[in-house]
Amino acid sequence: MKKILLLLLMILTVSGCGGEEKSEIRVGTITQLNSTPEQAKKFASGDAIDFYDDFNSMQMALASEKIKAVQTYESVAKYMAANNPDYVIKESQVVKLVDNFCCAMREQDDDLRQSFDTAIGAMKADGTLNKMIEEFIQFPLEIPPSIEMTNFDGADTIKVGITGDLPPLDLVLADGTPAGFNTAVLAEIGKRIGKNIELVQITSGARAAALTSGQVDVIFWVVVPADSQRPKDFDTPAGVAVTESYYQDEVYYVTFANIANAF
Repeated sequence: MKKILLLLLMILTVSGCGGEEKSEIRVGTITQLNSTPEQAKKFASGDAIDFYDDFNSMQMALASEKIKAVQTYESVAKYMAANNPDYVIKESQVVKLVDNFCCAMREQDDDLRQSFDTAIGAMKADGTLNKMIEEFIQFPLEIPPSIEMTNFDGADTIKVGITGDLPPLDLVLADGTPAGFNTAVLAEIGKRIGKNIELVQITSGARAAALTSGQVDVIFWVVVPADSQRPKDFDTPAGVAVTESYYQDEVYYVTFANIANAF
């Protein structure tokens, strides 16, 4: 009898109350250039971090429960939860993570960066950016409206790499039409600097290489605020310069309602 009781005690100790083994909480996030999943985990909830090169594949992993949550921006998290009743939103629990949105270009393209900075500064000053944030992010539609890219005859063309899979921020509709907040910002910058914008759709993980190799001239990027606990170069491509920030968003988690309390 004592042997049986001892065996039962060992089973409960290993398995936990009720004899069920604790399920591992794996969290997906977009690939970072200068850190590993182990390093990224220091700033995230969950048992393990999995890197993904694009948001679509990360959403598929969440839907199939290969991962239990995705780490993404609050605006994207709200969009996902609004369109799927199985998802709930959890705030970042280990360290509050905030990113500043900007554009990145090669260091030698200083004139281009300065023209973008001038346009972004003017858009802040005249209220255009606040109106865009309200339209696309604070009160997003089920499908963000398409964006018309202005064409200037004889003007230079700037190739911009976009992922197109991150509504309501960065989106290309099924028919190939650009949409979303980042694209709207880009279209407005193009108008103000008198340049044509050509969109090149690439995965998140390929953006830095596309920029440094010359495939594109500009990519959307994020940098950490000055007071962030994360290393400043955690996701910084070599040989690039960034514009001033035009938007800030906090990192949240999207997970399933039945495991939300595990975070």
